[in-house]
Amino acid sequence: MNTGLISTRYATALLDFAIEQNQQERVYSEIKTLLHAYSDVNNFREVLANPAIHVSEKRKLIHTACGGDISKPLEQFIDLLLKNKREERLQYIALRFLELYRKKFGILNGALITATKVDKPTYNRLKSFIESKTGETLELERQTDSSILGGFILQVGDDRLDASVSRQLLRIKNEWDETDINKKISKQKE
Repeated sequence: MNTGLISTRYATALLDFAIEQNQQERVYSEIKTLLHAYSDVNNFREVLANPAIHVSEKRKLIHTACGGDISKPLEQFIDLLLKNKREERLQYIALRFLELYRKKFGILNGALITATKVDKPTYNRLKSFIESKTGETLELERQTDSSILGGFILQVGDDRLDASVSRQLLRIKNEWDETDINKKISKQKE
């Protein structure tokens, strides 16, 4: 069976069950915590996929990765996943769950990349501005990247606004390379 189809079926079932139990926000938060384990804990995926590791150990590991004291809907979902031997697909199911949740509840996901850390008031103003323009809630992750030199890069969904100093310098360089004066200077050097 197709990994995408399996992920979608399980993620949809979890979302529907969480909504039915009025636990959707808690499950959403737990799933986001779980996904951090995939990037923060070495070999997390491999341990879950290892058939030599007992189901009870996998259950404990997943519970811990979700933040410890997890909601009943997620606990029951994890039990179902382990029973059906689908734990190796948990990361894909979790990612799909986030997509479905965000779509259902009108949440945009994005990143604000700056050369230095952005202060809270500036971050809040930018977030509020984008939310007012889109009419949707925005989850905006802050990242720093000194290579952009200054300015910012804003990525929301599939849209990207690059207002970084490094991008502006690259644009100026490209324009300079294409000017007639630059070509004349190059010919004179030859």
